Amino acid sequence: MAEQIKIPTIPALDKILAEQAARFETAVAEAAKLQSKGVAQFTELVEKATKVAQEQIAFAEQLGGEWRKMVLAASRSAAEVFAPKA
Repeated sequence: MAEQIKIPTIPALDKILAEQAARFETAVAEAAKLQSKGVAQFTELVEKATKVAQEQIAFAEQLGGEWRKMVLAASRSAAEVFAPKA
């Protein structure tokens, strides 16, 4: 009868593979956390940028309105200066 050969490295290899799988799972979980955090930060950035853009549009509209008032007032003043006096 042939003698069975025991390979002592198999249990050690199983342990190494299990540890490696656990490390990989931990790394993937950390990556998921970082991804979620990144998405939240990017969402906040987009919301703030949108708010700033809306404020700039409102300011541009206000500025345009003030500019029209000033041009109209200047035109009236110029018309009064150059209008013939009776």
